[in-house]
Amino acid sequence: MERNLNPIPVYSLRQLTGYFFRLGYSGFGGPVALAGYMYRDLVEQKKWISEDDYKEGLALAQLAPGPLAAQLAIYIGFIHFRVLGATLVGLVFIIPSFIMVVGLGVLYKIFDGLPWMQAIFYGVGAAVIGIVFLSSYKLTIRSVSKLNLKSIQLSWLLWVFYLTGLVITLVTQSEKVLIFILAGLLYMLYTVPPKKLKLFHSPMSVIFLK
Repeated sequence: MERNLNPIPVYSLRQLTGYFFRLGYSGFGGPVALAGYMYRDLVEQKKWISEDDYKEGLALAQLAPGPLAAQLAIYIGFIHFRVLGATLVGLVFIIPSFIMVVGLGVLYKIFDGLPWMQAIFYGVGAAVIGIVFLSSYKLTIRSVSKLNLKSIQLSWLLWVFYLTGLVITLVTQSEKVLIFILAGLLYMLYTVPPKKLKLFHSPMSVIFLK
């Protein structure tokens, strides 16, 4: 059964922009946390976006340069409302936080440093660590597999790529885009091999390889 790429949305553009406007001024925790909020709200609770569309948007947002959460939001706006939806969602999501950051920066500069503001930032920083950790865990079990033996065995290659990318990122302290692209290409060839390579996935090939 073919996937319906553009089903009739169960929500309006006004509802979608209203949601992202609220997330833009009230959401915090960084891109990973914001992406987790979008999944919880739009996929699990409201069911406005399918899980396949969300995962596709998340993958594209991770590969493209720039802010992850903003790009994912723009993609979600594009799913049903195309360029207009992507444009409006991007604006209402980015502008509130931009205005707040500029305003706080101006106040901080005018008053030559505010002790109570510094205290708030320290508290928020501690809370964000927990939010990012929880969101990272949720994104991992959705993008790779659940943390049980059967799921790990079925998705063993994804876990190899995931852990390899994690180690390389920790060691180099930077994200190597080519590593992620290579992992994606290898996994694509493994799951949907070209016709010439299908011999290696046949039962007889397994016998000969053994």
